[in-house]
Amino acid sequence: MTKIWKFLKISVLISFLFIFSALANGIEKITVGVDKNYYKVFIKLSHPTKIRVVKDLKRDLLALEFNNKSVFSKSFYSVLIQGSRNLITILVKNPKLDLSRAVVREIYDSVYVFIPFRREFAKYTVVIDPGHGGKDSGAVYRGVKEKNINFAIAEKLYALLSRDGRFRVYMTRMGDYFVSLGDRQKFAAKVGADLFISIHANAAPRNPDARGVEFFILSNKGKYQKYVELYRHPEEAMEFFSPIVVKNSSLRKKLIKSTLQITQDEGEEVAEMLCDEWRKYMSKYIPCHGIYERAFAVLKVPGVPTVLVETGFMTNRKDLAYLTSSYYQWKIAESLYMGILDYFNLKPPDWIKEKLKN
Repeated sequence: MTKIWKFLKISVLISFLFIFSALANGIEKITVGVDKNYYKVFIKLSHPTKIRVVKDLKRDLLALEFNNKSVFSKSFYSVLIQGSRNLITILVKNPKLDLSRAVVREIYDSVYVFIPFRREFAKYTVVIDPGHGGKDSGAVYRGVKEKNINFAIAEKLYALLSRDGRFRVYMTRMGDYFVSLGDRQKFAAKVGADLFISIHANAAPRNPDARGVEFFILSNKGKYQKYVELYRHPEEAMEFFSPIVVKNSSLRKKLIKSTLQITQDEGEEVAEMLCDEWRKYMSKYIPCHGIYERAFAVLKVPGVPTVLVETGFMTNRKDLAYLTSSYYQWKIAESLYMGILDYFNLKPPDWIKEKLKN
């Protein structure tokens, strides 16, 4: 996806436009703009129609139900707008916007969405997941337990993000204890994560030459598995969506699909940026293999960009030496931090620039 509005200047109205060629689809154009008070989305329809508006504050999502056939996905700095059958979803990505006070107006063949700015300073919420823990040690090689490597790197990433006042940071575990995969998903949803990153270390006992970092995002199989689970079990869906969505079977079905697609698409964008930053700062130590799709449980958080990072192979002597070194654990955390900044279009603070020189 193409990022727009690297720097948001709210004092001047800025608008972008994309037009659908087939008017029969129900949408002629969508315009996005901003001024000092509101973020604005204007939707021009090919003909007047009745629209049902639903706000899901758990997911920072606005759903517009009407007779729509346009399928699209358009990412802006502050919102992600998606069209699917009989639905348009507006995902609020900018924490400075207050979806709870959003207003939707229908005037003849146009829909106007006004999302006000928050009165207080808001931060991006990042959840860091140190893989394994407690009775679950993960891979064990040469007396080293994966859970300890994961936690050491996660702690350092937590410290970097916490030092940056633009983030609110959580960890799924703050010590050496067991947390189920389902509880990790639910925790990310509960705190309103804008990003979920799971830290792991790899192992290939039969191939000690295998080495390198790998980034994993949600697969189509994983999307389908989570869709079936949440559609068949409304009580589970309550962990991820507002009651108004869960109680409406038709809307729940649509929004589960829509938000899981967001998880996959945005997760891929995050992974690309993490991979780019790794190649800048870490590839001379641990090479970057690329991005892969998997159905890992922790990647199945609807509406939240999720990435799992296998930081290196414990079964490779070189990788293991880096993974168990406090100095290189900091280097890994710094690389991941830079990728997170890139995803949120944030400038690196001066102190991280100094650290990266060393």
